[in-house]
Amino acid sequence: MKIKINIKIIVIGVIIIMGIFGLGALFSYKEINEEEHFSMEDINEMQVNMTSEPVHIIRTEASNEVKFHLYGKSMQDIKLTSEINNKKVVVGAKRNFEGPIPEDMFLDIYVPEEYVKNLSIKISSGAVKMDSFDLANFTLNTSSGKLDAKQLNAEKISINSSSGSLNIKKLDAKELEIKGESSVVNIDECIAKDARIETSSGSITLKNSNGNFNIKGKSTKVMVAYKEFKDQNINIETSSGSVILEIPSTAEFLIEATTSSGKFQSDFPINTAGNTDKKKINGQIGMKNNKVLLQTSSGSIKILKK
Repeated sequence: MKIKINIKIIVIGVIIIMGIFGLGALFSYKEINEEEHFSMEDINEMQVNMTSEPVHIIRTEASNEVKFHLYGKSMQDIKLTSEINNKKVVVGAKRNFEGPIPEDMFLDIYVPEEYVKNLSIKISSGAVKMDSFDLANFTLNTSSGKLDAKQLNAEKISINSSSGSLNIKKLDAKELEIKGESSVVNIDECIAKDARIETSSGSITLKNSNGNFNIKGKSTKVMVAYKEFKDQNINIETSSGSVILEIPSTAEFLIEATTSSGKFQSDFPINTAGNTDKKKINGQIGMKNNKVLLQTSSGSIKILKK
């Protein structure tokens, strides 16, 4: 009896799907090719809202317009949507039905190098790839997507990622904020006047760095390497993960380092003023008063000379 009921349910489900999409849609893809063009004079901000489509932001040479190109194939119709209001253009994709319907879609955005205003992207699980850009503000919100960027310069950069990865060759910002969960953050050259980075159960790797950094992690491995360290402050706190800080041999700073169950290692001869507790270090290198604060509960701490 149960087998017959299950068969009836399956048959009814197939009939419903055929009625919605048509028999042909079950066995063939539709070619999608949609474009939108906007004059740069008409926009001060671009907002892109997508789901799982890979987004490629391409820098073009001298041009007076921004182009959005949605293309690929899908078992249903997909339309590129756009709305412009107060010089803010919002672009997305509209589907007849939401759900696990087979498709293979892409969005390319062609942005002239003269565009130096605002760009925000909201994407659930797609990948974002960027060429080199100078912007006023850049914002990315993603759940399980990833970002690959060559060079990203902006007054303010804000990235929120729950379980994706961030790979940036060069980043330069006055204000940087990154929040993530189970996220992997890799920046080959990170320059930020003020940076706040927070993630859990992932890793943070910042190379060739410069600026004031405040980094917090849970079950997170942190590695920060400064190319120069003068009149800068860094604060790294992680509950369960190792901390590695690499700074030039000429650096001068106050140091406070604490680890509950890990080891402490320093290439610098830190004067601890008779403190014999190897789990908690307080000392000074040189005469400068800028601070290095390092703390982990169950991981090691290393301060290396560059």
